[in-house]
Amino acid sequence: MLREQTRENYNDRLNRVLDYVYAHLEDDVSFDRLAEVACLSPYHWSRIYSAMRGESIAATIRRLRLQRAADRLANSALDIEAIAERAGYGSTDTFGRAFRDAFGVSPAAYREKG
Repeated sequence: MLREQTRENYNDRLNRVLDYVYAHLEDDVSFDRLAEVACLSPYHWSRIYSAMRGESIAATIRRLRLQRAADRLANSALDIEAIAERAGYGSTDTFGRAFRDAFGVSPAAYREKG
């Protein structure tokens, strides 16, 4: 019973972290701030997050930013440079490589396909 309560408690904390990440996806997301949101030490919450979610928080943020960028490519007229910047990438080349790794096509090709 205690293990189940602990798991639920951790799950609630990690869901709060994800809610915060969604709300601040275009901002610089501080690792220490996420630990505060989880009400755990940075080391402990990072270990718990990775164990329960199967990926690091950095991988989650990168994935969510790329998913939002894909949505913007398909559903907006924003230029690719602006989308890359909003996704946290300093250059369109870096964004293009990350996008291609995640989706198998370049951002321009993704936009053409809709």
